[in-house]
Amino acid sequence: MSDQPAPRLEIRGLSKAFGGVRALSRADLTVLPGEIHGLLGKNGSGKSTLIKILSGFHAPDEGSLEIDGQPIALPIPLGKSEAHGLAFVHQNLGLLADASVLENLIAGDYDRLNPWAINWGAEAARAGRLFAEHHLALDPYDPVSTLSPVQRAQLAIVRAADRVQVHRAHGFGGVLVLDEPTPFLPIEDVRVLFATMRRLTATGVSIIFVSHDIDEVMEITDRATVLRDGEVIVSFDTATTDRAQIVASIVGRSMTTDRMIAPYVPSASPAIRIENLSGQIVRNVSFDVRPGEILGLTGLIGSGYDEIPYLLSGATCARQGLLHLPPVEHELTLMAPAGAVEAGIALIPADRQRAGLALELSLTENITLPLLGRSHNALLLNHRRLADITAGIMARFAVKADRPRQPASELSGGNQQKLVLGKWLQLGPRLVLLDEPTQGIDVGARREIYDRLVELCQSGTSVICATSEFEQLETIAHRVLVFDRGRIKAELLGDQVTKSAIAHACYQENRTYAPA
Repeated sequence: MSDQPAPRLEIRGLSKAFGGVRALSRADLTVLPGEIHGLLGKNGSGKSTLIKILSGFHAPDEGSLEIDGQPIALPIPLGKSEAHGLAFVHQNLGLLADASVLENLIAGDYDRLNPWAINWGAEAARAGRLFAEHHLALDPYDPVSTLSPVQRAQLAIVRAADRVQVHRAHGFGGVLVLDEPTPFLPIEDVRVLFATMRRLTATGVSIIFVSHDIDEVMEITDRATVLRDGEVIVSFDTATTDRAQIVASIVGRSMTTDRMIAPYVPSASPAIRIENLSGQIVRNVSFDVRPGEILGLTGLIGSGYDEIPYLLSGATCARQGLLHLPPVEHELTLMAPAGAVEAGIALIPADRQRAGLALELSLTENITLPLLGRSHNALLLNHRRLADITAGIMARFAVKADRPRQPASELSGGNQQKLVLGKWLQLGPRLVLLDEPTQGIDVGARREIYDRLVELCQSGTSVICATSEFEQLETIAHRVLVFDRGRIKAELLGDQVTKSAIAHACYQENRTYAPA
């Protein structure tokens, strides 16, 4: 007879496909009472799909779920997971900043409260007892906007745990799913959050801790499971498994990708230099990018690499930093988007629909907006000339559309992204800043975008590409900087830029190398 307790949560043979893409393939997961169970895997490994099935957001194609030995019918109706003792804390925490701590704590607690007859005094007293139990110094009447980031995370976690513990009294076990709760917290706040998690499991609550950070998983979890390409690769006891084994399970076998980029040939032109750049996450970062080079920036979620394009373009205010764009030096605390454009900087944002295009405007209007006030007078528009410009850019960037006056909202994602590229590259920028340039784009459109980036290099333009897609960097980057908690932890050059090497650099423990 096994000494292992009966599972709190048991998943068997869970599968889910989207079109022809298999997101989960017969995945198994067992979580024991009172344990913290890590869930690891690269982007696209299936973690989010599994969580969305548990929350009722997705219906599985096949598979079974049991909680405390009781079969739970799948799919779980959306919004009904708490009835089975399942609660979720996502990265955005789901808190209302303008509401009080108490209002956030009881929001949506319909099973316990009558929203038309809330005894606020009694609820405040109950909140006080709950916070004292978990060693939280929170005032129920304080606005959430006044809380520190770690206090907000603690509030969201304790709120979720309170809901599942209410349902435990109804005969169900409590399972709390924490989906990447730590990336934007400093190390000292992570320790505070871990203490909260341990106090919760001491009461019998089980926790599924989703993370990219191996160090955190090794420190806080009892056991962990690795997903790769929708399949469970391994489940292991954390205390008896070393880092190298975990990394090998996450990264898997190296996949060879043909590089589109030729070896970098140094230019006689001076490099663009960034010095002592700091923002919300990045701290005192310095690096250069050479003429005709594609420099990749990457790291795990929350490492800060994706903040850099917005700091350099003035879209986000830098706390400090200098940009040497020869022969001019720019103080980045004073940089504004219009000034960046004038300086020869183009930003291609990740959110093309909200930040890259005016979807209700036509293709012509979108493409010619950056030209107004330059070579075109907004009051004396030459519409024939603007139509010719639009046609030329659509042809060069292979934008597939019915007509130039078609609204940008009617284009596919790939064609929208090519439209954004054409819109800004027509200005002939010296520095192009990309954030996830092929996110949500099909393979064919990706290749066309890569072709345009190669052309930019050949013209001597400098490119900075921030992306979480390692395969993309292997294809197009001359050099890659890997970030960790706001700092550069590794640099890969030339033939070192492979998907496997980038993944290993992201997960490696030794952080001894960083470029000057």
